[in-house]
Amino acid sequence: RKSNLRPERKVPNILITGTPGTGKTTTAEKVAEALAGFTHVNVGDLVKTKSLHAGKHEDEEFDTFILDEDLICDELEDQMSQGGNVVDFHTCDFFP
Repeated sequence: RKSNLRPERKVPNILITGTPGTGKTTTAEKVAEALAGFTHVNVGDLVKTKSLHAGKHEDEEFDTFILDEDLICDELEDQMSQGGNVVDFHTCDFFP
């Protein structure tokens, strides 16, 4: 039985995850180039450019931001609901 709450997505999203330096971005870019109509989404870059964070980590040894997962999901909701995205990030825990 199909739900009327969300439109049915015709094209999947692809999530590429891994620890830093494993080639997520390179792989995601190549996959997006190889699949017609797909777009590469680098969540780390999106967090920085759209300020989807709660500031820098308090330990200066880490040059990282404290992510606001709700802001990230809100920012990506429409784009992800359409499908056709190759998303690269360290985890997939907060993606619906």
